[in-house]
Amino acid sequence: MVNGAINTISGQYLIGNGLDGTAEDPDGGHGGLWFGDGGAGWSSDVAGEAGGNGGNALGFGNGGAGGDGGAGAAGGNGGIGGVWMGHGGDGGAGGIATVAGGFGGAGGDGGAAMAWMFGNGGSGGAGGAGMDGTQNASGTGMSGGQGGTGGNGGVSGYLLGNGGKGGSGGAAGNGGAGTNDGTNGLAGGVGGRGGAGGLGGARGSMFYGAPLYGSAGQAGDGGHGGNGGAGGDAVKDANGHFLGNGAEGGIGGDGGAGSTGGNGGNSGDGGSGVNGGNAGGWGGSGGASLGDNAGGTGGNGGVGGTATGAAGVTGTAGNGGSGGQGGDSETGTGGAAGKAGVGGNGVTTDNTIKTIGGRGGYGGGGGNGQTAGASTNGGAGGTGTYKGGDGGGGGNGARGADGGAAGNGGDGGVATGWKDADGTIWSIGGNGGTGGMGGETTTNILTGGTGVGGAGGDGGNGGHGATGPGVVSIGGNGGNGSLGGGGNGESGGAGGTGGNGGNGTASGGNGGAGGGAGYDLGTGTGGVGGTGGNGGNSGGVTTPTNTLGIGPSHAGNGGNGGVGGMGGAANVGGVGGAAGNGGNGAGNVNGGNGGTGGQGGTGGDGAVGSTGNNPLTGAPGKVAGGVGGNGGNGAVGGKGGNGGSSENGVGGNAGNGGQGGKGGAGGTGGAGGVNPDTGAGLAGGNGGNGGNGVAGGAAGTAGHGGAGNGAAGTAGVGGAAGGAGAGGPGGAGDPVGADGTPGNPGNPG
Repeated sequence: MVNGAINTISGQYLIGNGLDGTAEDPDGGHGGLWFGDGGAGWSSDVAGEAGGNGGNALGFGNGGAGGDGGAGAAGGNGGIGGVWMGHGGDGGAGGIATVAGGFGGAGGDGGAAMAWMFGNGGSGGAGGAGMDGTQNASGTGMSGGQGGTGGNGGVSGYLLGNGGKGGSGGAAGNGGAGTNDGTNGLAGGVGGRGGAGGLGGARGSMFYGAPLYGSAGQAGDGGHGGNGGAGGDAVKDANGHFLGNGAEGGIGGDGGAGSTGGNGGNSGDGGSGVNGGNAGGWGGSGGASLGDNAGGTGGNGGVGGTATGAAGVTGTAGNGGSGGQGGDSETGTGGAAGKAGVGGNGVTTDNTIKTIGGRGGYGGGGGNGQTAGASTNGGAGGTGTYKGGDGGGGGNGARGADGGAAGNGGDGGVATGWKDADGTIWSIGGNGGTGGMGGETTTNILTGGTGVGGAGGDGGNGGHGATGPGVVSIGGNGGNGSLGGGGNGESGGAGGTGGNGGNGTASGGNGGAGGGAGYDLGTGTGGVGGTGGNGGNSGGVTTPTNTLGIGPSHAGNGGNGGVGGMGGAANVGGVGGAAGNGGNGAGNVNGGNGGTGGQGGTGGDGAVGSTGNNPLTGAPGKVAGGVGGNGGNGAVGGKGGNGGSSENGVGGNAGNGGQGGKGGAGGTGGAGGVNPDTGAGLAGGNGGNGGNGVAGGAAGTAGHGGAGNGAAGTAGVGGAAGGAGAGGPGGAGDPVGADGTPGNPGNPG
């Protein structure tokens, strides 16, 4: 009654709360000019219609809450808090999608606290979830709906109060599964993208910035990405045989960024058919995270579709999907990468039908952060009758204070044997995948600190060929190891080991090469080069004349060793990697040759001597020149691989040793300054000594054979000596200062 009397006497609405919104008038009313809260916005129950905005408080009072959005529609914004005291209203939640493939609505923004004295900003509304896809009219999978973006938090009051929390992003819908067109399968739908979390509200005053007065609001979490839909299978006839090809699966959706990033969705599996469909290309990436929160996890790659082939038709299985990237983190741990999918299999009980296994998916890279997120290995190749699928490559290492280790390459698939019209059974193992590259340290001269480089990934092993009577099989080649990442003040990352070649009745696969090692940007040692893989063995079966492009029988050669990394300033280089051994040959097949050892790393150059002279103007300093640093020594080259043995043929040749590393150059002496009291020039600094070159690696041992031994290898050439550092010039005073003495060159290896 008192409120009403005051309002009546004044002729204005001074005291009282605003009216809540309705379907006819969705926005809440404003509070009284002196006292009163804003009215709440209308929460929509109509699909596609947004919620109403909350009403504002004008004097003392809280802003009204925004109304929730109808299905797929945005929530209303919260009302503004009173000028003197009061909180901002919370934003309304975005509407959840209710139609197939529909997008979730965005959350409403929290209202600002305009209060001069005290008030918290309103929280942002949560984004609505997207809806799963079904099938389009054509039968392909429908894309999943995207999650709605979370609303932003409102700004706090001027003197006291916290900014509003951002709303969480909505989860995305999954892609729909593909069906078929009466013969072939149809593609699966793409997973939706998770909604981003809303931003936290800011503090209303930079002047009152101490924590005592309040803090900015926290951002909302990101929504998870949707899974890709499975590719459709081909149609079968009455006897259960496929009439067409399987279809590709859908790509996984990315997670939304936020305070904690959302996880990426998995990619869909490929469909089965005469030829299998590929899995969705990749899993979704994890969302980026703020502060110390871990980045979102990447989605897994799907499995490649199965292939059955048909009479006279080669069936190729689908490739596996690649793992999604882990999300980055500002100061925490990067998100883990998703796992790679394996290649599909060529499945048949009839060995006269020719099938090829699918390639494994590539591993994902971990997210970058203070601590690098874990990267994943490549997927294994699938099985086939004629040829196994190749392994997928490993994911690259992430960047962090210490560089992240890379994923290894996947192993090649096996081949069970395909029988041709002449009755010969052929089998070729799949090749191993290449390892990923090691991650680099994020530390440097500007950021400070030290860190090691991440190890390069190992190559996958080549698949073995089939064995048994009448089988002519060839082992797959090993995958190459990859590069180590660069370090700073600590060692560079080691190079990855090459994969071993697979064994075959006729021919063995070659070993993969070892990866080169990482360098060092500061004062640490270079990384060690990767070891080469061993060649596969031959069972001594003679390869008959054929139209398949398969050459004469042989044992596999060993892979070369990787190069050692260059050392940091005045430090030693990394040792070259040892080479792989050649495979052994049974019967009349010759042994495989050993690989060449990796070159030793070069020593780091010595640092230039200090000087007091101004580097920009050239004005003389007041001190004598500093002594130049000594160059680092090179590193020994890797050992050559041994030649493989042979029963009745010639043994394999021995591999040569790797070249020794070169010594680093000595640093130049610093320039002398001028004595401020006498005007006499000061002496320049002496030059640093050059680093020593190091001996090359030892040669491998030649293989023994019934028809003769292989050729001997040679030891690696020694590394060159590092040059002497020049003496620094004397200061240009009166008299002129003496020049520094040059350093001594290093000794050659």
